Amino acid sequence: MEIRLDESPYQRLLGIQLVRAEEGTVEIRLPFKEEFLRLDGSDWLHGGIVSALADIAGAYAVVTVAGEERGATIDLRIDYFKPARQGDLLATGRVVKTGRSICVADIEVRDEASTLVAVARGTFTG
Repeated sequence: MEIRLDESPYQRLLGIQLVRAEEGTVEIRLPFKEEFLRLDGSDWLHGGIVSALADIAGAYAVVTVAGEERGATIDLRIDYFKPARQGDLLATGRVVKTGRSICVADIEVRDEASTLVAVARGTFTG
């Protein structure tokens, strides 16, 4: 299955890159941009950027099992373990449950040092 991240203006703005996609799992890299910082002079990324990356990774994990017309977010819950600092982030989304109309995916977001900065669980149309 071909996954195209560049068909969304928002995803193009973020600059996300597909690292790997297979049935039920995707890895997506978010290259660092200064605009993602929480405050001027800070080295912490805004939590909304981390959440957006998790949402996208979960949705595309669902697309790998349910098709392109699926993957719209119904609910997303995220736990932040530590601040995401300047540098690229990598999100791994894995489908954990597939139903007739709803899928559930778990997502891990890691920094450049592979430190776990957040986990999320999303419910998506499926």
